[in-house]
Amino acid sequence: MPTYTFNKVSLYGEKSVKCAGDCGRRLRRKREFFQTLNPFNKNVDGSLKQPEQIRAELTEDLNAWKQQPETCIHCA
Repeated sequence: MPTYTFNKVSLYGEKSVKCAGDCGRRLRRKREFFQTLNPFNKNVDGSLKQPEQIRAELTEDLNAWKQQPETCIHCA
């Protein structure tokens, strides 16, 4: 069975927020958001997604993630 390698389009995000629990500690979180350019990654109309479209979607995901509260391991 052949192995296929698809190009990855990614964005890295980092945020520094206060703990949502009672301690109020500062937390730093890092995360990578990515999608691949492959024949199955399509738009609603069936056309293949372009890298610019994928970056726009990843930017939306990144901004939504930055708005979410975080809890430290001591308060969890």
